[in-house]
Amino acid sequence: MITKTAPMLGAVAVLFGAASMASAQYLLIPESSNDTVGMYDPYDGTYLGDLIDGAGLFSTPINALLGPDGYIYVSDQVADSVFRFDTDGNYVDTFVSGYNNIRGADFYGDHLFVTSGDDYVAEFDADGNFVGNFIQDGSDPFDIFFLADGRSLLANIQGTEDDIRLYAADGMSHSSLFSVSFPEQIQYMPSTGNYLNISFSDSVVSEFDLDGVVYNQWDFPGGRGVYELGNGNLLLTSGSGVFSLNTDNGDLTEIRGGVSARFIELIPAPGVLSLLALAGLAARRRRRD
Repeated sequence: MITKTAPMLGAVAVLFGAASMASAQYLLIPESSNDTVGMYDPYDGTYLGDLIDGAGLFSTPINALLGPDGYIYVSDQVADSVFRFDTDGNYVDTFVSGYNNIRGADFYGDHLFVTSGDDYVAEFDADGNFVGNFIQDGSDPFDIFFLADGRSLLANIQGTEDDIRLYAADGMSHSSLFSVSFPEQIQYMPSTGNYLNISFSDSVVSEFDLDGVVYNQWDFPGGRGVYELGNGNLLLTSGSGVFSLNTDNGDLTEIRGGVSARFIELIPAPGVLSLLALAGLAARRRRRD
């Protein structure tokens, strides 16, 4: 998800020059066929190999995202945990455990928010201490995506009321933006300033805004993860693998088959993280002004 990364990426551009930006970032996609987290090129989706081997640790990894502390956090739906790794892919610790059916996650500030199949979004501080349930209103959350002002988008799979919701900054009230069956990952769409959601059951990718206007929908069966690539295509995941969708003509290209792939996240490459730390810049992801 591209969000409030503009200051960070701007600093990287100064250090490396615009031509080297693609090599300064990559996408992370967990897959549960081999229990790994793979790396992909953010421009065209090329598979670059695996960063994390979670064999013996993972059960169903869903979301691998960068924390403000520079570690990679991997949520696992069946292990009921969030595992932490360094940027070389080495296991550091189990940051959170014992919270049932953990799915998508996001950071706001230095707090981690995770969605649970027990119908809540749990909040944890920077040390992994449970703060409380940020959202617990009968929704069944599959992903949460924070905006810069503290509001959040939620993918709700409650059953009879599946929808994309926009929550107030305190998590206490919401508006329903549009209905879609079994929505999974929510992402920002840089080319339009709108947002993306991928639906598992309706088998569509939707482009929408914060007023609930749906501008485009593209067919894709059993979707889980979504990301807009630098070349304008959409990188999509399902139980069959990782694919690139040309939004102009609907052509679908297999990037990596035979893996049960999940959510997609952009992170800076390890060397860039070190330079950002030296510059005093927080590696905060998924915030959009």
